[in-house]
Amino acid sequence: MSGTAVGPLTGQDLLALLHDRRSRPALAAPAPDAAQLAEILRAAATAPDHGRLRPWRFVVVDEGARSGLGDAFAAAHADRDPTVTPADLERTRGKAHRAPMIVVVVSTPHPHPKIAMWEQRASAVCVAHGVVLAAHALGFGAMWRSGWFGTAPKVRAHLGLDDTEEVTAWVYLGTPSGPTPPPRQPAHLPVTWLQ
Repeated sequence: MSGTAVGPLTGQDLLALLHDRRSRPALAAPAPDAAQLAEILRAAATAPDHGRLRPWRFVVVDEGARSGLGDAFAAAHADRDPTVTPADLERTRGKAHRAPMIVVVVSTPHPHPKIAMWEQRASAVCVAHGVVLAAHALGFGAMWRSGWFGTAPKVRAHLGLDDTEEVTAWVYLGTPSGPTPPPRQPAHLPVTWLQ
């Protein structure tokens, strides 16, 4: 059942959680409530973070804010392609409605004498993965999406991003609907053993 905590995890439970996680493109209401979302974000915030810089932040787009984000997506699309049709713009608006909640993970790297910018961006990537895993642990579905919208000026302005910030992930959250996708185990692991 969505939103049901699994309790304390053993090592085997944790491995099962990692193996069982699937990207869930079909997501319906309910999304995590405020307490569940806070738990998800707190768990994600335990990601590796050299120097404890916290070079990331979250922008939460809840059900009521999706229309405004959809309008920003459509405005960005119209800027990018002035010949876009109204039907295409409506489909673009719909991207904000593919789940009842979106957590935008924003990388906020700052120059540091010892901690490289790439490492700070990597911390934001780990945080995004933590959001996905924590949502799964609570019985919710998640879909990590990307794309050019995070670089579009109108979308960036809508999200309140400054010039140094980057969208790392659009994590769509909700209750999984439809069939569970099959496991995505690689045919082989690309491992090199040094002797």
